[in-house]
Order: sequence, then C-alpha cells, then structure tokens
Amino acid sequence: MRVPVRGTAVLHALAGAVHGTLENLSHSGALLNVPAQPRAFDHEVELRLIDGSGTVSARTVRVDRTEQSWQIAVAFDRVDPAMRASIDASIASALLAARRRPILLIDPDKARLASLIDRLAGRGMTPLAPRTPLDTIDLLTRAQLQIGVCMLAPGSSELASVLADSFPWVTTSDITDDLDGSVDRAIDTWSTTPVARLGVAIG
Repeated sequence: MRVPVRGTAVLHALAGAVHGTLENLSHSGALLNVPAQPRAFDHEVELRLIDGSGTVSARTVRVDRTEQSWQIAVAFDRVDPAMRASIDASIASALLAARRRPILLIDPDKARLASLIDRLAGRGMTPLAPRTPLDTIDLLTRAQLQIGVCMLAPGSSELASVLADSFPWVTTSDITDDLDGSVDRAIDTWSTTPVARLGVAIG
C-alpha cells in the first residue's frame, strides 16, 4: 500500500542531483515530485523522512509531466535495515493520521473555539487548537500529524497568506457564525486530502 507522506528526496545520478518532494511511499517504492526530468533511469535516491534519512538504490518505472513539475515513480532495489525502519515509521504515521482525522483550529474567541472543538470531535475528527503562533508552527511542521486543513476565524486573511506561502499543503476553511456549516465545510475540505483518501482505503 502506498501512503501519502511529507518528506524530501534527492535523486543522485551521473548527470547531477535533482531535489524534489515525496508524494507517496511504500515499502517497495515512492512517487516523487521534481522540477526537472532526470536523465537517468537508475538512481541513488536520498530520502529524508520524519524518522530519519538514508539512501536507497532505485529505478524509474514511470515519468509523468504535470503543469509545473515532473512526477517520477521509482521502485526500490536495495533498502538497508535502518532506512526500512524509517519507511515503516512514515507509513505508520500516515495510517495513524488517516484514523485520527486532524483539523487545525485558530480562533481567539474561546467560547466559539470550544464549541467548534466539541462539534469536530463529535464528528470523529481530531481538533488541534494551538495557543500561540509558535505552537501553530510546531504542529504544522510535524510531518507525522499530516495536517491538511486549518479552520480560521474571521479576519484572518494575513494568516491565510502566511499558511499558503509557508505550508502550501494546508487548505484553509473559514469559520463563520454558522458553526455547524463551518464544521461541515472543514470536513468536506479534509475529505479531499490524500490522507483522507487513505482513510477510505483502509476503512
């Protein structure tokens, strides 16, 4: 099973190194997003995961062009035990996130925040409500949490811009006076994320 992960990858070949991001990962291979098409089809791939980094031997099995990048599917040939343990940890974290269904909440209105937390928890989500900007950054940078949706209080356009620039994988969802509608929209948004699709796949 391939699972969505957040990490980086470097393809090392005779023509030079190509840096990219990880789209998904399995024990046998990975899907990479890179800015340029690698010229070689056999690589040393450096994976930087949540629980460690290392290099694996891999071969390209598929190349797809997107509007702004290339998607490279690679199959692993050799994986050492330490790297395999890191891959196991990343897969386990993705599966846990799919079951936890996390949504970030940023709202200075404490009463409204408490009500939203109750509503989200009642719908089977895991609401995360950081108290400070540093807490927010800490949660968003924890790749193992797989946070893909952030609910924002009214008037948070500046924060929304910061999230778009620094955490492009996070989709924002507005909080309005209609709290049930706000929760519905956030959950609908979450359902389009890769980790949500994983949750459907694993039941």
